[in-house]
Amino acid sequence: MIAANSTPNLIWRYLLLWGIVLVLVLGALALFERQSLVRELNINSATLHRLASQRADQHDAHLTSLSAILVAGGAERRDLFLDVAATIMRFYPRIISVNVVPLDPSEMGIQTFPGLAIEDAALIREMARQSTGALQIRRMPTTPNYYLLVKRSPNTDAARYGLALVIDADALIASDDPFWKRTSVSLRLLTPEGGALTGTIAADGAEFSKPLGSASQPLILGTSLAIRVADLLPLGKTIFATALVSFLFLLTRLGLGQRARTKEAESRAKLSAQETRLAHASRVNAMGEMASGMAHELAQPLTAILSQAQAGRHLARRGDIDRLGTVLDDTVSQAQRASNILDRLRRWSKPNRAPPKACALNDAVRSVDRLLAQEVKATGAAVTLALADDPISIDADPVELEQVVFNLVRNALDASNRAQVTIQTEVSDGLAVLQVVDGGPGVPAELRSRIFEPFVTGKSDGTGLGLALCQRLIEEMDGDIALLPDTTETTFRLSLPLSRTQELR
Repeated sequence: MIAANSTPNLIWRYLLLWGIVLVLVLGALALFERQSLVRELNINSATLHRLASQRADQHDAHLTSLSAILVAGGAERRDLFLDVAATIMRFYPRIISVNVVPLDPSEMGIQTFPGLAIEDAALIREMARQSTGALQIRRMPTTPNYYLLVKRSPNTDAARYGLALVIDADALIASDDPFWKRTSVSLRLLTPEGGALTGTIAADGAEFSKPLGSASQPLILGTSLAIRVADLLPLGKTIFATALVSFLFLLTRLGLGQRARTKEAESRAKLSAQETRLAHASRVNAMGEMASGMAHELAQPLTAILSQAQAGRHLARRGDIDRLGTVLDDTVSQAQRASNILDRLRRWSKPNRAPPKACALNDAVRSVDRLLAQEVKATGAAVTLALADDPISIDADPVELEQVVFNLVRNALDASNRAQVTIQTEVSDGLAVLQVVDGGPGVPAELRSRIFEPFVTGKSDGTGLGLALCQRLIEEMDGDIALLPDTTETTFRLSLPLSRTQELR
C-alpha cells in the first residue's frame, strides 16, 4: 500500500518540477524577447534623435543667413529676402513660413504664405523683445503641431525686427524607416517645458526620451513601443522551447536516476572510512597546531633570557654591578613572561578565562623596545617610537598585548638587513591604533590575502603561526589587525577599543 501511494506522489513531484523549469525557460525567453524589442526601440530612437537634432541645427543656420540679409538690405530688399526664404521652404518643407515682424507695429513686415495671424505676430514681437541674444522657441498658439523659432534682428539691444520660422513639429520627426509605421510604435515631441507639441505615447510600453542635441531647440523626443504577450512569447519559439524542455527533462531524469543509484552504493562503502580519516586528521592537526603555537610563543622569552644571561655574564666579568642588576631584572621579567605564557595556555584549555584589565598601549611598546634593544643594536637596525603624547589605555591581557607587538616588530626586523622600523600609536575615531611600519621588501603579492592563515609564511624557516596567533589574540580583545594595502612601506595596523576607564574621562 505504501509503495502504491508513493508512485503517484513521485509523478506529481516530477510534473511540478517540469512545470517550474518550463516556466523559468519561458520567462527567460520572454525576457530575451523584451530586451530585443527594447534594444530595437532604443537603436531606432537614437537614429531618429540624431536626424531631428541635425534638422533643428539647420534652423539656426537659416535664421543666421536670413538675419544677415535683413540687416544688409532692410525692408527695401524684401524681394531678395523672399527669394531666399522661398528657397529654404522648398528644400526644407518642414519650415512652413518665414516672417519678419517689426517691433514697431507701425512699420511694414515681411511674410511668406500662408502668413501670420494677428496673435501670432504679437507673440513673435514679444519673444523678440524678451530675447537677450539666444533664439526663442514657443508653441504656435493658432496652429496645432507648429512651433515658432524667433531671432531678434539685428541681434543687439537695438533690434528692429523679430525674424521667425514657423516649423511643423510632425515633419521635424518624420522618418521613412518602416519601424515607425508599426501600429505598436508611437512618437511625441514636447517643448523644453514639457508641453505637448505633437503625438502621444503609450503609458505601459517601453519608452525612450531625450532632448534634441540643439542648443536653441532642446525639444524632448519621446518614443514608445507597446509590448504584447504575443511579442514576448512568439508561438513558434514557445512550442520549440516547450518540446526541448520536455525532452531534456526526461533525458536528465533517466540519467540522474541511474547515476544516483550507482553513487548511493559507492557512498555507503566510503562513508565509514572517510569519517575515520577525518577524525584522525582533526586530532593530528589540533595537536600539531598546539605544539607549534606553544613552541613559537615560548621561543621569544627564552631567546630574551638567553640574550640577557649572556649580557649579564659579560657584565659580571667586567665588574659592572650596576648594569648587571638591570640585566638580571630583565631576565626575571622574561622568566615571568614565559611562566605567564604557560599559564595562559593552561587557561585556554579551561572553559573560563581570566577577565582582561586596563593596560597602557605605550608601555607595551616600550617594553618590546627594551626586549629587542640588544638584537637591534647587533644587527645595525633601528626602531623609532612615534607614540601618542597622552596615555592610551585598552582592556586586555598585558602579556597577550605585548606578545602581539613583539611578533609584529620581530617580523619587521627579520624582513631585511639593517631594518628601519617605526612604531606609531594614536587614538583615531574612538579606537586605539598601533602601526608597525618597515621599509623592507614587503609581503609577496601571492601571500597578502592569506597572510593571517595558519602555516602561511614567507620565511624559509618560519612556522606560519606568528601572525595567525596575533590575529586570534587581537580578535579576543575585540580588535582588528590588518596589513594595509597600497602603502609605500609594509604597514600592519592594530585597532583596539579604548578601555572603559579612559572613555569615561
